[in-house]
Amino acid sequence: MVYLRLTKSNLCICQFKTFTKSKPKPFPGSGFVAREKMKPPNGEVGIDGMISVIAHELAEVSSNPMLNGWYGGDDATAPTEIADLCLGVYGSGGGGGYMGSVYKDRWRNVYNVKGVKGRKYLIQWVWDLTRNRCVGPNAIN
Repeated sequence: MVYLRLTKSNLCICQFKTFTKSKPKPFPGSGFVAREKMKPPNGEVGIDGMISVIAHELAEVSSNPMLNGWYGGDDATAPTEIADLCLGVYGSGGGGGYMGSVYKDRWRNVYNVKGVKGRKYLIQWVWDLTRNRCVGPNAIN
């Protein structure tokens, strides 16, 4: 069972453990170094960042629900899960500090997923065990 507690000041995603670490967000003021100035998909850094973190953690809880499923690395007490392997990758060519190719609208809002009623989202990619690489929406290759 997954419990989400979303508040203005923090995000807690609990999967038999509590996550208080912050994940990088590719928007100004987040500590992420971008090649060009970008804006969050829906204009709200906090909400758009939480959406990406939620997707990241849900991918991990799906592939490693009891903390004994798939993970990379040698230490089972500190697993590198499928989303951790692709941290900061949001599009084709991403890695090494570059987020990859993503869509950009006329207002410079970046996204890689289109949702209901025209909403746009920037969702981090995850590791694909069969392809041995990061995969996600908007893949060019």
